[in-house]
Amino acid sequence: MGYLNSKAWKELIEIVADCLSDSTRFAETYKVDKLKAEKAIRSFTVMKDMAALGGKSARQNIVDYYIKLLETYKEIDIDEAIGRAVDFNDINNNSPEIVFELLLANFSFEKIWEEYKPFSEDDSVLEEASLMKIAKKMSQETGFMHKYATKREKLNFICVLLYAVSYGQSCIESLQYKDINEIGILNKNYIYIIYKGAKIHLKFLQFDNSGTIINIQKKATQKSALNYDMQNPMLVTAKNNSNRISVAGYDVTPGDEDFYYNERIFNLNVVSLEDIRDKYKTIDDRIIEFLRFNQKGRGSFIVSGSDMGVGKSTFLLSMIGEYPNSWGIGILDQQNELQIGVKYPDKNVITLVENAKRNLAQCFAYLLKTSRDVLVVSEITLPEEVSELVNSALRLNAGVSATMHSFSPKEVIPNLRNLMMKTPMYHDKSTAEEDIAGCIDLIIHLKRLNTGRIVVDSIHEVYSNTSWREEFVYEEAFKKDRDFMTMQLISLGTKYLSSLMAGKQYKLKTLFKFQEGIGWQRPESPSEQYLNKMSRYAGKEAVKKIKSIFEEV
Repeated sequence: MGYLNSKAWKELIEIVADCLSDSTRFAETYKVDKLKAEKAIRSFTVMKDMAALGGKSARQNIVDYYIKLLETYKEIDIDEAIGRAVDFNDINNNSPEIVFELLLANFSFEKIWEEYKPFSEDDSVLEEASLMKIAKKMSQETGFMHKYATKREKLNFICVLLYAVSYGQSCIESLQYKDINEIGILNKNYIYIIYKGAKIHLKFLQFDNSGTIINIQKKATQKSALNYDMQNPMLVTAKNNSNRISVAGYDVTPGDEDFYYNERIFNLNVVSLEDIRDKYKTIDDRIIEFLRFNQKGRGSFIVSGSDMGVGKSTFLLSMIGEYPNSWGIGILDQQNELQIGVKYPDKNVITLVENAKRNLAQCFAYLLKTSRDVLVVSEITLPEEVSELVNSALRLNAGVSATMHSFSPKEVIPNLRNLMMKTPMYHDKSTAEEDIAGCIDLIIHLKRLNTGRIVVDSIHEVYSNTSWREEFVYEEAFKKDRDFMTMQLISLGTKYLSSLMAGKQYKLKTLFKFQEGIGWQRPESPSEQYLNKMSRYAGKEAVKKIKSIFEEV
C-alpha cells in the first residue's frame, strides 16, 4: 500500500493511532465524562475483535468513531489533508490501490469485471493499466464520484481505509464483503481472488512486508482452539461471519517470505427457488415443482458439483426454505457456514457445530432426540457424517440432505460408499452401497457453463437395484402350485445374478438433464418406488401432478 507513505496519510494515521485505547480523547471527542469514556473504550476492545472476525457493524462503529474524531480535530486542516490523501475530483489522479477501493465502494465486483473484459483477453490477471481505464470509463458513464461532494462521504471512505490499515486486513479488507468466492495470499507480492471459479491475480495490490500477512493470519484465526505460530504452522478455522480461514507459514512453506492465506467467503443470502429460476436461470418451472414435491415428501438428496463456488450451499439453503415451519430441522455444520437460524428465524432449527468435545455420533444422537424431521449436513467431508446420515434416514425415517464435491453424479454414490467403508460399521462394499441407495433419493448436480451461468446440470433418482428381493412373494400358493413356486425362484435367481454381474446395488435414473440452447429435458420418469415413498407426506394428489409433468411431450 504505497500511498501510505505520503505525508497526508501519515498525518491521518497519526490522528487515529491508539485512539481506541485513549479514554481522554474519547471524552473530548464526544463531550462525556471520564467514566463513560472509559466504559466506551472497554467496549471498543471487544469491538475490534468482532470486526477482525468479520463483524461488519462492529467495523462500521469503529469507522464512525474515526469520522467523529477527524470532524472534531483542530490541530491541522482536515479538509486540506483529505484533499491531499485522495483526489475526489479526478479518480485517475490516485494510486491504483485507492482507485480499486473507490470502485469496490460503489460497484459489485461482477460489474467491475464485466467492464474489464473488453480491455484484456487474459482472465487470470487484473493489471494496473486496465484498472485505470476501467475507472475512467465508469466514472464518466455513471458519475459515481459526485457522491463524494459531501465531506461526510469523503470522511467515510477515508476512515474505512484508516481502519483497514490500523485494525483490518490491509488492502484485502474490503474484498471480504464483496461478491467473490475467495481471497488468497501467496506472498507479499501475490494477492488473488476467486470469482466464478477463476483465480484472478490482482497485480497492482501488494503488502509492504510479510509481517502484515502474519498479522492478518493471526487476527483471522482468533477463534481457533490452537494459536497460529511456529508450533502450529497450519490452521483451518472460521470467522464469526462463517468465512472459512486457512493459513500456513513458518516451517510448512518453502520460503521465509511465503505465508499463505485463504478466506472462503460465505456471504450466503436467502435465495428462494423462484430467485434461482428468475434471477439466475439455474432451474425452470418443472424443476421447481418437482423439488417442492420432494421437500414436501421428505425426500433425501445430495447437492453435488465439481467446481468451487458453484452454489451448492446456496442451493441447499433454498431447498431448506421449502420445508414447512412446523417441521423440526437439525443441522450439523462444521463452522455454522449456513447460518440457518439467522436466515430462517421462523423455522424450528437446531444447529450443532462440530468440535473436539463432542463426536459426530453424539451430535446426531442429540438432534434425533429433539424430534428432528429432517437432518442436514452442510458439507460431507468425513466418513462419520455419511454413516450417521444413513442411520438417520434408514432407522428413524428422517429426511436427510447434504452437499458434497463430486466430478459428476456418477461418482456421488461411490464416494459416499468409500467414506462409509472407513467407518467400523461397514466392511462390505455391497452392504454400504445398498444402504446408501436406500437412503438417498435424489442427486442434484450443479454446473457452471462457459458463460459463467450456473445451472442444475442434472437431477437423478437413486433407484435401488435390491428391489428384486421384495418381489419374492411368500404365499400359500407355494404349497399348492409347485410350478408357480419354481417360476418365482427362477425369476428371483435371475435378478440376483444380474445384480451381482452389475456390481452395483443401485442405478441412476436421469429425471432432468440440461442441454445448452434447448433447456431441461426429462429423459426418464420417477420410479413407483420413489413416488410411493413421497406419497406418505406429499399425498396421492401431488403424485398425480408430478406424473403429469413427466408425461408431457
